[in-house]
Amino acid sequence: YLEKEFSIPNFATGLPIGIKETDKFFDILSQISEKPIPEKHEKERGRLVDAYADGHKHIFEKKAVVYGEEDFVIGMVSFLNEIGIDVVIAASGGYSGKLKNAVKKVKTQTTEMHIMPDSDFENIRELAEEIQPDILIGHSKGYYISRQLGIPIVRVGFPVHDRMGGQRIMHVGYKGTQQLFDRIVNAIVEQKQNLSPVG
Repeated sequence: YLEKEFSIPNFATGLPIGIKETDKFFDILSQISEKPIPEKHEKERGRLVDAYADGHKHIFEKKAVVYGEEDFVIGMVSFLNEIGIDVVIAASGGYSGKLKNAVKKVKTQTTEMHIMPDSDFENIRELAEEIQPDILIGHSKGYYISRQLGIPIVRVGFPVHDRMGGQRIMHVGYKGTQQLFDRIVNAIVEQKQNLSPVG
């Protein structure tokens, strides 16, 4: 409306989670402001690239279930593809009618992905039980699935009601992606340690 009625440019972009989407976001800000990306953010990006290289061996080809609001799920699928995690279930309780096409646009993996708009946790649990993923990524309401399947959950999105500081969990921008990446890698490493007879 603002673009049509008042000639205010509309820059449509996905959530800035991961390097690719955050690069797009900063490029837009740079274009609008006619200023270069501040050095602080360039350094954050460099540290994130370095972390990707360090953590890749722990997470490559792991299988994930992602659930939450549609825009969050789309952003997470893009990010997880970027770091080498195969999303086997992408689910949302929302139904805009756009989730499947939007996920297909950001999906680069060849592994089969079940895209589930307008779904509930029992649908997710039943399919996850069949597929046997390595990790769940989403808000606290998926904890019971994590517990039943014996796999880790990385709590992100809304609501996070069973941990302190849910409102401060960062996952956007280079810095937020760094924190999210570390949490995912550490969840996988911790699970491996817990299941190992020697730790």
